[in-house]
Amino acid sequence: MVRRAGLARFPSTSYKTSNYIIAYLDILGATSKIYNDNDFNFLNHLNMFMEDAIEESGGGIFHKKEKIFLKIFSDNILLAIELKEHDEQRDNKIALLFNIVTNIYNEILSYGYLMRGAIVEGEFFHNDIIVYGKGLVEAVHLEENVAVVPRILVRTEVTEPHSYYYLMQDEDNELFLNIFHSCNAFDDVTFKINLLEMLEEHKNDEKIKNKIMWMINYFNSWFTKYEYRILNQQKITNEEIENILKKF
Repeated sequence: MVRRAGLARFPSTSYKTSNYIIAYLDILGATSKIYNDNDFNFLNHLNMFMEDAIEESGGGIFHKKEKIFLKIFSDNILLAIELKEHDEQRDNKIALLFNIVTNIYNEILSYGYLMRGAIVEGEFFHNDIIVYGKGLVEAVHLEENVAVVPRILVRTEVTEPHSYYYLMQDEDNELFLNIFHSCNAFDDVTFKINLLEMLEEHKNDEKIKNKIMWMINYFNSWFTKYEYRILNQQKITNEEIENILKKF
């Protein structure tokens, strides 16, 4: 054991936090997947989700334009972009993070997983060893205690037209990220199939079922919203839900 004495008892570093936009995400139901991942299938799928989502978000430009911090630990994903004082690129940086998170969620949902999380603006620090800061603590708290259902809460100031494009307001007045705004053509068909399969798998677990039903209601509210989709609207009907729930 190292025992410090004299001046050695004081740190040699002078680290400080700075302002970031932070996303903290949790893949729901992944704990059992990790525990039973004997062939490392979930590990490699998780890596694939992230690679695809970042690539679709223009990942190749990060090192040229924006420095983004990304860390995956177990079933949690942490992303952060620094927002400088009077940052002229503030809106673009926030939009970039929103796009990355929506792409991650769409990738994960297309494989039959749900996610919960929070995006906040706050103090943050990271290096090769430490992730630290009030912003991170707030994001974790919101994910664990406030989000409840599979939504990504947003607690940062967003200017128009970004707020209308990216955000939706839930029944409890919380703003959450509209992950469906940037999904690809026919993704809604895949999402519908997966949500119905999830409902059938977890129909006897009231807690999980309620989370899936929230997602189904959100899915229906978005994909039946616009007239231009009227010829190809995807909706999970009450009849489809009832047929699943009454099965033995």
